[in-house]
Amino acid sequence: MVGLVIVVVLCVCATFAPLVAPSEPDFQHRDGLSLEGNPLGPSSQFPLGTDTLGRDEFSRLLYGARVSLIAGIGGAGLAALLGVAVGSIAGMAGSLLQTLLMRSVDVVLSFPVLLLAIALLAVTQPSLTTIVIIVGLAFGAALSRIVFTQATSLREREFVLAARTAGVRTPRIIVRHIVPHVLPSVIVYSMLSVATAILFEAALSYVGIGIRPPQPSWGNMISEGQTYLFSAPWLIAFPGGALVLAMVGFSLFGDGLRDVLDPTLERRGRFLPTGVR
Repeated sequence: MVGLVIVVVLCVCATFAPLVAPSEPDFQHRDGLSLEGNPLGPSSQFPLGTDTLGRDEFSRLLYGARVSLIAGIGGAGLAALLGVAVGSIAGMAGSLLQTLLMRSVDVVLSFPVLLLAIALLAVTQPSLTTIVIIVGLAFGAALSRIVFTQATSLREREFVLAARTAGVRTPRIIVRHIVPHVLPSVIVYSMLSVATAILFEAALSYVGIGIRPPQPSWGNMISEGQTYLFSAPWLIAFPGGALVLAMVGFSLFGDGLRDVLDPTLERRGRFLPTGVR
């Protein structure tokens, strides 16, 4: 429940960032720097202080949440689609198509995710769309292995054999019988992968191959503020804290979904002080 609250708050803040943010994320306030040209600390005018260019840190943090959530949720959603499609088709297909699909998945998994991202971003224009596609490919390949294992087991179950005997086509069997059974595992894995995807996007932006300034991202905000680690620590503390909070929230929420949706886990009754279960 704590994870759910964190996720909901982050999504609401990111969705309504134009209404909540005091100013545009790239607007440079005339009074946003000290007389010496240094960033201002938190105050009533700037709740989270200002950055090195006099921009409101709170506004940039809210708009940066949009980038992180789009990269995380969008990448995990694309991974779920690819994983379910490839894994279920490979699990129900013949030996030739199965070998072709799963060896292609092994090729993708053989590359470290960060190295694969650097290679793709080097030949394409770095953008949020590109990062979502990279996250979807990398995580979708791993998810397809999970779906493939479950689909291979399910195709020998009685209800699938009965459907085949009745003449039901393979695509309909996948949609009606395979996907509903693998969906809980897909939801749990996708929710847990959102946290990793958010961290992955922040890492790419931090090293300068992800979201480029002036578009705010928690990763490039940390990168810009590291020079002022001792004189203006809020430039790292607030985006870093938001990044940790998002990862903890999605991790807790995914772990809670696993407890609810995984039928293999032991169910333990909860008792109220009155003795009512």
